Amino acid sequence: MNKQRAIIIFTLSLSIAITGCSTGKKDASPGSAAQTTVVSTAIVKSAPLHTAYNLSGTLQAYEERTLAFQNGGIVASAEITTGTAVLKGTTIARLDDADYRLQVAQATASIQEALAGIDNAQANLQAAASAIQSADAGITSARANVSKVNKGARAQEKQQAQATVDKAQSAYNKAKTDSERTQKLFEAGAATASDNENARLNATSALKNLEQAKNSLSLLLEGATAEEHQSVQASFQDALAGKTKALAASEQAEASKKQASANYQKALVAKGQAELALSRTRLTSPVNGVILDKIVNTGDLVASGQAVYRIGSIDRLKVLLPVPDSEIKDWKKGQQVEVALYEETRQGTVSNVYPSTSTDTGRVNVEIVINNPQWDWLPGQVIKAAQQVTDKNGILVPAEAVINTGSKPFIFKDIQGKAVKTPVELGNQVVDNQLQIVSGLREGERIVVKGAETLFDGNAIQSEEGGRP
Repeated sequence: MNKQRAIIIFTLSLSIAITGCSTGKKDASPGSAAQTTVVSTAIVKSAPLHTAYNLSGTLQAYEERTLAFQNGGIVASAEITTGTAVLKGTTIARLDDADYRLQVAQATASIQEALAGIDNAQANLQAAASAIQSADAGITSARANVSKVNKGARAQEKQQAQATVDKAQSAYNKAKTDSERTQKLFEAGAATASDNENARLNATSALKNLEQAKNSLSLLLEGATAEEHQSVQASFQDALAGKTKALAASEQAEASKKQASANYQKALVAKGQAELALSRTRLTSPVNGVILDKIVNTGDLVASGQAVYRIGSIDRLKVLLPVPDSEIKDWKKGQQVEVALYEETRQGTVSNVYPSTSTDTGRVNVEIVINNPQWDWLPGQVIKAAQQVTDKNGILVPAEAVINTGSKPFIFKDIQGKAVKTPVELGNQVVDNQLQIVSGLREGERIVVKGAETLFDGNAIQSEEGGRP
């Protein structure tokens, strides 16, 4: 029997012994057996045996975190006070974000500028493609001219040119004849001056046509001159140079587009970083918890990583119970523990039994974890705890049913309306002011639970229900 249990049993036994003194005196007065005494009785039953430890401890947050800004700056808001419960994601402090918003705006402008650069480069690419097509057409035309000049006129072209000369010659001969005849008629007064002038003009025009036809034929027969060869060759070289220039413009436009695209990606990254920096001006709670400590105030200048708040998660709570070293063997990880706060009780679980004993108190800390889904229990409150150390059953009777006036305690059984004094042996379990009986009683027997201190062995009793075994 450990010390605490022994103290409890001793205290109960002492009170029983004091009460029993008067009973001892009554034992010396025979004849009272004829009186009928009204008492409370109950049937003896087997019940779970467990030991109640009157331990207490202060509730703590299950998990504590120190919160800090990832950026430095001036604290614009830190109004939440110590003891305030907050939900996960709640903003609990803010930095002055003017500079960070400006960085976001600048990054947005850079994105727009880069997009404009991409559009401009794309337009230049299209213009260069058109210039290349035009240069290709110019090269094709110049190459054809060079070939034509180099080959000279074809036989068909020469024949056609000769036919044109012959036709022009015939037309001139006829116009000349008509002009001479009209001149004679005019001189004779048979033709008007107008007719004479028209005939002369027709002859002049026919002569010019004849000369042009002869010149064309002469050119065909003579072939291209050196100047013409040089001219068409120069045109061909100009066409080639035009394409080279167009290709260079296309390459330049492509390079400009790549650079603009790179600037766009860089601007996107810069905006993402700026937005991330802006988001970090808000300090949010990472858990459902309660503010345990407030370290800074509005207007303070803080550095990156400097502590701002300390918060505790209270979805679950923990408590350290100082268990006497002599009883620590009864505590195991995973055991259920009943904890009470005021009138409310809950089940906790042993999460850790610390490996060393305190040199100051001679006790070992046992950590208990308690679910707290409604957040109605808070860090700092003091709870009491009791642990069930065995799942065995035994007979428990109210302490007031046990009389201890001598060397051996006894109780009174109710046997057919008579009080029968029965010695019993006490165990080492005490539960809710009940004592364990290890011998002298069996399940199903009826005992006196109230009024036993007034009885003598053999007294007539009138039983009334209402007690507990």
